Amino acid sequence: MGQELSLRVVLFHEAVAAHFGLNATEHKVLSLIAAEPGVSPGRLVNHTGLSNAAITKIVHRLAALGHVDRRKDGSDGRRYALSVTAEHRRDLARLFAPMAEAMNGLVDGMDDAERATVTRWLSGTVEILRRSTAELTRAQESAGRPPGRP
Repeated sequence: MGQELSLRVVLFHEAVAAHFGLNATEHKVLSLIAAEPGVSPGRLVNHTGLSNAAITKIVHRLAALGHVDRRKDGSDGRRYALSVTAEHRRDLARLFAPMAEAMNGLVDGMDDAERATVTRWLSGTVEILRRSTAELTRAQESAGRPPGRP
């Protein structure tokens, strides 16, 4: 069941990326920007393990497509703060609305104990994924390879 869930999440996000004319990497960078409004390109490099040049290219493309706003950082005019545009947020909300409604219907059919069990499992799964990702990243760095690179 876990493998099926993982596959379906990946395929759903691939379809979302395609809807916006993005590849998987661009979509995930966009998700990182949405999660941390005002994030700098340098921080995206650290989060993803991609090169400065790759992040610059992705950010330029996301901005050209109208998904991201780039503003000069007020504290350092050489740096940019990145945020998702209001238009992109609206488009994303419309795109996710049918799935969100279906998911809410699924949860509405559960009693409090069932909801608590699902919440505990999901929270535990998220924490395990965080730790596992950090361990893999540390192992890669220990081997002298930047994260995200073979």
